[in-house]
This record gives sequence, C-alpha cells and structure tokens, in this order.
Amino acid sequence: MSMEEIVARAEQNIRNAIADYDRHTTQHTVLEDITDEFIHKLAEDSSYAKQGLRELFSKSPAWHPELDAIVINGNRTKEPNYERAYHIACDIVDDKFREFDLDDRWYQLRDAISWFCSSSEEQASDAGGLQAIRFLAPKAYAPGKKVSRVFRAFCNELGVADETAGSDFQRLFAMFADEINSKKIDFKLFVSINPAHLLTMSNPKEDVRGKCLTSCHSLNSTEYSYNNGCCGYARDAVSFIVFTVDDPNNPELLNNRKTSRQIFAYRPGSGLLLQSRMYNTSGGVYGAAEESSVYRDLIQREISDLEGADNLWTTGPSYSSKYEDYVYADRDFGGYQDWIYGEFDGHISIRSDADHPEPLCIGEAGLCVVCGGPINSNMYCDKHMPMPYHCDLCGEGCEEAYEVLNANGQWIRVCNNCLREHYVQCQYCGTWHLQSEIVVLNGQNLCRECHERHTRTCAICGTLHMKNQMVRVVIGDRVEWVCAEHTSRFKVCPSCGMYHDHNDGACPVCGYKAPTFTLTKQEVSDDELWTLAF
Repeated sequence: MSMEEIVARAEQNIRNAIADYDRHTTQHTVLEDITDEFIHKLAEDSSYAKQGLRELFSKSPAWHPELDAIVINGNRTKEPNYERAYHIACDIVDDKFREFDLDDRWYQLRDAISWFCSSSEEQASDAGGLQAIRFLAPKAYAPGKKVSRVFRAFCNELGVADETAGSDFQRLFAMFADEINSKKIDFKLFVSINPAHLLTMSNPKEDVRGKCLTSCHSLNSTEYSYNNGCCGYARDAVSFIVFTVDDPNNPELLNNRKTSRQIFAYRPGSGLLLQSRMYNTSGGVYGAAEESSVYRDLIQREISDLEGADNLWTTGPSYSSKYEDYVYADRDFGGYQDWIYGEFDGHISIRSDADHPEPLCIGEAGLCVVCGGPINSNMYCDKHMPMPYHCDLCGEGCEEAYEVLNANGQWIRVCNNCLREHYVQCQYCGTWHLQSEIVVLNGQNLCRECHERHTRTCAICGTLHMKNQMVRVVIGDRVEWVCAEHTSRFKVCPSCGMYHDHNDGACPVCGYKAPTFTLTKQEVSDDELWTLAF
C-alpha cells in the first residue's frame, strides 16, 4: 500500500472516529470546530511518523491494516480482591452497624463480614466468624453452600436485602460476588498506531450512555488543556495505544467506549519499551496493576517475536532514578506526562539484547483543530481560540457579553458591537433596551416602563418631569403633581408636609389648622406686661 493510500485511509478513520465520538455526547465543544485541514494534517503527519512502527507491526499475523492495529487474543485470571469485597459488604450492612452501635451484635457482625471476605483456607480456620454468622442469621449457612449465596441469605435474615430490580442492594451484591470469586477473562487487545484511536484515546465527556473512562485527554474536554496530547502522541514516531472494549465486534466502541487504555512507546529495534498509566472504567487505579502486567507481557512477547529476539526483559518503575532518563517528552508536547508520577505505576522495560538504548522522545506538538497549525496547549491556536461567549444577535464569538432585553421582552446576550449599535441603557433602572424602546427626557434615557412608572406631567406648566423632582399638591379637591419650579405658590402643612392651596388655613389632608394670636394688656406692679393669650 502506498503512502498516499495510507494517508487517505487514516483520513477516513479520523472522520469516522469523530462522528462516533460525537454520536452520544451532549458536549460538542471542539468537535464542532474540526476542519478538513486538521484531519488531513493529522492523517498525513501520523502516517509518515508511524511508518517505522507500521513496518514492524504489519509483520504480525494479527495485523489488521484497515485498523492500523494488531488485535491480540488474550486471557487473564481475575483473582479475588477480599479487601475491596470487605468494603462493599460493609456498605451493604451499614444500617445494621449503626443499629447495633457497638453492642455485642456489632462485633458479631464485624466478625461475620470478615469471614465472608476471606479465602476458603482462612474460612476453614475461622470458627469465630462462622459462629457469628449462625448467631445473627441461623438459617443462612449450610455446608457446601456457595459463599455468595450464604451472604445473600445472611442479608435477607438481617433485613438489609432489597430484591427490587436495579436496587442499591442488587448492585452492591453483584459487585461483592464478583470480588470474592476468581474468573477467567477472555479479551481482544488492540495495539494501535491509528491516529483515530489516539485522537479518541479517552471517551467523550457528557455521554448520554453514562460516564466511562473519561479524562483530561477527552477530546471534548474543556476543563484542562491536556487533550492537546492526543494529536501529540499521534504525530510522534514511537507512541502507540493499547486498549480494550466490551464488544470488539462493534467498531463504534473503538472510538467512543474504550474500557481500558494505555500509551506504550517503542522505537523499532531499540529493545526499550515504555508503558504509561493504565486508565480503566474504575478511573485507572483499581485493578490497574494486574491488567498492566498482563498487557505488558503480551506487548513484550509480540515485539520480541516480530524482531526475532528472546523475550527477556528487565522492568522497573518509569519514575525511578534508575529508569527515568530512558524517556522524556518533546518540548512542544502538550499532553499529561503520567509516566513521571509514582502513583500512576508507569514502567520501563529493557530487553536483554538492548545495548545502551537511546532514550525515547514522547509526543510532538498538537494541532489546531481549525487550521491544523502546531500548538502545545489545548486544541486551538491563538488565532482560532474560541471566544467564551456567543452573541445572540449576530452569532459571532466575543470576549464579553452583555444582557439586554430584545423586542419580545426576552433576555439575550450580545457582543459589544451589537450593544453599541442597537441598544441604549435606561439611566433609571440600568437595563439595556432597543433604541426604539427608549424615551429621552431632559437629556436622560428612560425605558418605556420607567417612563410610565417614574414620570408625571406638572399640573401648572404641563411639562413632563421625573417624579423624584416633583411634589404632590392638593389643588381644590384633587391631588396633582407639580414641578419644583411652581411649588412656591402653595402652602406647606407643618404637620404632614402636604402642599395645598386652601386659604382657610386648614390642611385638606390632616385637618391641621394654624393657631391665631391676640395681644392683651395687664396691670402688674404698675408695669405694663404684654402677654400672649391663646
């Protein structure tokens, strides 16, 4: 197959992946901005960069050229996790722990739960735990009865079982039963250099089917900038993605519903392998070490077989001082370098025939989804970075948006240009209205509502004024509004403060009447004393 054909196939894979990724999400951020320029650039860069890995991987009998991936049939045994089972069992009987409140039954319940969450050898020697079960639920235990069935009967006798379909009890009991039993798991492991699989390495945010293996590398993530790394991994020469899905026969799930995934890195012929963090449906923590070990072994075997080398590897933590110098990130790589952190359990493996291998350079610059130009953060270059707001009037993006009332009385957000061109702010209530909804009064802009509520016509001069610049006046038997310029012609009641034009001296509102004064003359010790008599 020619490189032109490989690039064309990669382009189609990317288009299909984006459509699959967008199919079940309500968050279309980034996805709606992807252009043909971006798709072609990513397909071309990745196809050429991965050609060395493609030549190596295509030697495998499990190579699928249409997927650009090796598909390995694997199996693993899931061993019981009694510690996790114990926590689940405690959640199931939590109400009983609260009810017993440290009396004898509380300790009996603790011992019973410990018995359920132990191996068969430990159970055989734990007479106290079995005695506690018989004390709390006499009918639950019978020799030879499966432990999960004994626990269900135990819960029924305690009264904590809820057999309603979909109940919390049924959900937790299924988890408990899964943790105390070992089982063989068959799976298909996809070992892919396909840029579509790398672009969609983490599942979409806001998936209507429920959250499943999302991360800061989710393509439609807006919380972080690390999804830049999806393109960065796709454009380097050494990175490939190893992942699983629930139904390998459903091609859509390869792009939007991975159940586990890891980034590996290998330079053909180097004998140096990086295994980065395991992400799975439990968040990349629970069960990761076990799965990682199985997947690493399969990848090591596959690479060794393809290169005709002995499958003998030395493996250590990628974050340790012994191994940390074997891998570094390109300076323009914008992804999350999880292999440098101890809690993420990354590994470096060196094959026995490797002679001082050169370090692996992980990642390249990402690509702007609009123009396809190189970037090292987010999914947009500075020129095409989306604005935080969209104008509801012109539809353009904007750095700031302003709330205004449109002609239908609805609140919308508009950009600064539309605001200045079409809207005026009411100087009384502060709301922005269409220019046609504004009335100018004495140089002051008022919306129609404020104009109706807060202006009146002076009963004397007939001029319109703001109410806060007028007074109410009793004229005859009517109450009118009068502007400040004409209030001097009215009396003011000293009792209630009302203005009026009544000449009889009595306030028409409160009835207050001003007192009258008379002068009287009295004789007091030959002196004249004028007094006021009321």
